[in-house]
Amino acid sequence: MELLSTGIPELDEALGGGLLADSNLLIVYDTYSTGGLLGVEILRKRVRMGDFGLLLSTVLPPTPLSMELKRINFDLEEEGKKGNVAVLDIFSSMHKIHYQSEFIYTDPTMDASTFLPKYTSLYRRILKEKMGDRRPVGVDVTVDGLAFLFGEDTAIRIFQTLMALKEKARVEEHRKRPINILLLNKGRTSERLIAWMALYSQYVIEFCSSMESIEEKMIVRKSPLPDFKPREGGYRFRIEGGQIVIE
Repeated sequence: MELLSTGIPELDEALGGGLLADSNLLIVYDTYSTGGLLGVEILRKRVRMGDFGLLLSTVLPPTPLSMELKRINFDLEEEGKKGNVAVLDIFSSMHKIHYQSEFIYTDPTMDASTFLPKYTSLYRRILKEKMGDRRPVGVDVTVDGLAFLFGEDTAIRIFQTLMALKEKARVEEHRKRPINILLLNKGRTSERLIAWMALYSQYVIEFCSSMESIEEKMIVRKSPLPDFKPREGGYRFRIEGGQIVIE
């Protein structure tokens, strides 16, 4: 299977070489962590290599999401207007908010009972209108947000169905296979949901923050690669001057 760089050399080394195409990377973090922004940084780096970025938002509408991403100098509006990124906005769909921006996709008729077909329809629209033959790099902001909207049991079943659809596409479609990045705040969900998501993820990274330090501990819990060597004590992670630093 194709091995892809995250665009962050220190992270590639920590993972044992990079990310397999069609793999899931689960990033688990706590209340005050900034670790979830690592997923967006991977998206940005892959976009610079010619991929297409897709933000699946269940917890924030575009305005505060855009503000949050400025912490790493990621300009969502600029990248969207350039055609590099789209937002599949479930939050705004559920709250009946419509946007004029061409890179923000919503469906105000979406509800819990119609989520899957309408989500799939929006994804297919993005594929046709924006993505083309580029590799999709998706960041789910966030898995716990989906669980909050629909309940954990429903969220797990939705994810299982999406895994089946993904497997079917792998067999039937001939296009570049995606990278999927799942963000999960463990302070907003149960250990049971984390366990299910870890099962479905080939890579797992966990962040542990401290009120006493701006640095966090980053631990690579899981990787399928034979060259993966877990580091005792993990890595130091921080955001400095809008840049992600891993040591």
